[in-house]
Amino acid sequence: MKDDNFDKFVDSLIAEKDLKGLTAEGREQIATELKNLIAEEVNRAILMELPDEKLDELDARMNEGPLSEEEMQEFLSNSGVDIPKITTKTLMYFRSFYLGEK
Repeated sequence: MKDDNFDKFVDSLIAEKDLKGLTAEGREQIATELKNLIAEEVNRAILMELPDEKLDELDARMNEGPLSEEEMQEFLSNSGVDIPKITTKTLMYFRSFYLGEK
């Protein structure tokens, strides 16, 4: 999840949160933490949508050794899970949670 749209999303979250007195260093730290949290949430949401047989297959492949980012992306792309839909839903949920909206 490292692209311009992701960076813009995080930037907009920080701007909407309107944290008073935030230094450039503090803003960068918050951006880094948000990116990590969001990536974890998106990854968790994708894994939760994997069918049991795909989870078993992923577990078996990971037991053989760590997967590269490309291998993981390829596996998930071929898993039958609608990754863009899950990602969008997770981002909107995170935005609502972070900004305190209902």
